[in-house]
Amino acid sequence: MSSETRASYTDTFQHAFDAKGRITVPSEWRAETFESRLFVFPSSEICLKVYPESWLGRLQQEVSRLKVADPMRQGVELLASKAQSATFDQQGRIMVKENLRQGAGLKKEAMLVGRLDHFQIWDKVAWAKKEAATMTVEEALSAIGL
Repeated sequence: MSSETRASYTDTFQHAFDAKGRITVPSEWRAETFESRLFVFPSSEICLKVYPESWLGRLQQEVSRLKVADPMRQGVELLASKAQSATFDQQGRIMVKENLRQGAGLKKEAMLVGRLDHFQIWDKVAWAKKEAATMTVEEALSAIGL
């Protein structure tokens, strides 16, 4: 994938975790322009955030500029210790470790929510509460000054 071509995670999908902690990633997000290696991070939003490998590479470049003792670097390094690498199996699923699922309150039914440069995995009930207020494209553009 070239640096100019950026796949965007858009839309919302409902999927279920299987008994082994695997969840299907939508086929749209597994197309040729998307990366096959992902990183799963815990989030303060009580969900999981899933970023492509290139995003983590850019983060590593930024962190490498910081001194080893810099608190920002140490924070990112601590975050890395809690992240999980994931790749697709033959059925387009990724396995999410139990400790990450539990920390995000994920049960069987989950929502995969596109966030442009990443996607989030939410418990279905928690997402329904958060999604209550839908924003229009006009409201979103206005909010960022466009």
